Amino acid sequence: MSDAEIISAMRRKAGVGRPPPEVQPMSPAKALTLALAKAAEETIGLVLQVTEVGEERIAMSRLAEEVPENALLTLLEGPETIYGLAVWDRNTVSAIVEQQTTGKVLTLPPEDRAPTATDAVMCSDLCNQALRQFESIVAEMADPPDVAGFHAAAQLRETRSLVMAFDDVPYRLYRIRVRLGRGARDGVVFLVFPYDMPKPKASATETAEFGDSFQNVVMKSEACLDTVLHRLRMPLADVTALSEGMMLPIPREAISRVELRADDRLVSRARLGQINGKRALRLVLCSEEDEGLDESGGAMFGGTGVGAIGAFGSDASGSLSQQADAGLPDPSGFPALAGGGDASVEMDLPPLGDLPATGDLPPLGQTGDAAGNGDLPPLGDLPPLGDLPPLGEGFATPDDLPPLE
Repeated sequence: MSDAEIISAMRRKAGVGRPPPEVQPMSPAKALTLALAKAAEETIGLVLQVTEVGEERIAMSRLAEEVPENALLTLLEGPETIYGLAVWDRNTVSAIVEQQTTGKVLTLPPEDRAPTATDAVMCSDLCNQALRQFESIVAEMADPPDVAGFHAAAQLRETRSLVMAFDDVPYRLYRIRVRLGRGARDGVVFLVFPYDMPKPKASATETAEFGDSFQNVVMKSEACLDTVLHRLRMPLADVTALSEGMMLPIPREAISRVELRADDRLVSRARLGQINGKRALRLVLCSEEDEGLDESGGAMFGGTGVGAIGAFGSDASGSLSQQADAGLPDPSGFPALAGGGDASVEMDLPPLGDLPATGDLPPLGQTGDAAGNGDLPPLGDLPPLGDLPPLGEGFATPDDLPPLE
């Protein structure tokens, strides 16, 4: 047995019983730890160690209250004009500047001042490299967060501008604690991205195609139109007395006042007629102020109301309630009719007083003979009327309707 085989057998024996090494799966925290350390080393030669990474969902209004004093605010621009934010506290900014100017991170506390445009420029390379590294490493996850395509765009001067510059949507905050320059200084970095990327807006071509398709679907859908020739209102007693074969008179003007309705809404007026032996309607467009058909029935019966029509089973005089339905004044307002009594009995009327003398009236002449009432020509013999058409045969045939042409 050779020496190599002996060493290999000893190694196998030494590893017996030991658990296999744990390999942590990729996560945003692990990706940020590697990305920041590699970016600091590659861009400015800074030793940067990530000690803690926290992730949370936050609103921009609450984030503005947690930004450290005198921190550098870097606006991150992403794809499709989506924005994020990078926050570097005062210790981190001073360490980056000192590393590029003196070659090391000083142990003295940094100056308490607001960040300048020069500070933003000196931190931009490290910021962009860290974002690229983070995007590349975190892509190994099965479901990576949406952090691709962001880069440093501009410096925000004031913390209060965050609420105005960003949309009121949830954001994903990575709160990172770092150790700078071999333990010389500790700092805090915030990386903020939209929690859910907005859906891309449809192009003008897609919008037009959708509009055309939607219009085609709507125009091919079925629409139900109802034709209303006339409406009338009658008492319940008359309705219950209706039977098959009874005639309901319809005024002649209703032919030119037909309603065309959809979902009980007036769409148009129409005139009823006939074309080629078939009933037809000629549309007459109406305005929104056009009123519907008269439901009182007064125009149908010459203002007398349905209650005065004997064909519905009422007597010739009609009842008081039927007269009220026909639009007549309430007779209870008259003293003689309030009790339904006779107007000619026992009614206390005020005295009329002395009437003036009428004088001598001219004689009326003879009233017994109709020939003395004027020189009228004799009527003669009237022609025979012939046979009348039978009632109850239904609605008029198309031949009885006027042509629409």
